Amino acid sequence: MPVTPKSNMMIAVVGSLTAAQRGQRVLLGAAIRADIVKSDKQSERGCGYGLLFAASQQGNVTAILREAHVNVRRYTLDEWSIR
Repeated sequence: MPVTPKSNMMIAVVGSLTAAQRGQRVLLGAAIRADIVKSDKQSERGCGYGLLFAASQQGNVTAILREAHVNVRRYTLDEWSIR
């Protein structure tokens, strides 16, 4: 079933499925729910994966992923067609 982002959701764009899975585990350990999403678009670096999370948690997510050395390419609200 497709995930539909809402205005109160953000996506942390990461480079691979493995990075998305690692980020999801780290965030779950901090009691922050994050769903793995995949872009329909191909980027110049291959498929795009991201972590969909509540926008109100952006500060926490940023700090947790940085501390866990999960490389986030960018944070976005809307550029993805998510499946």
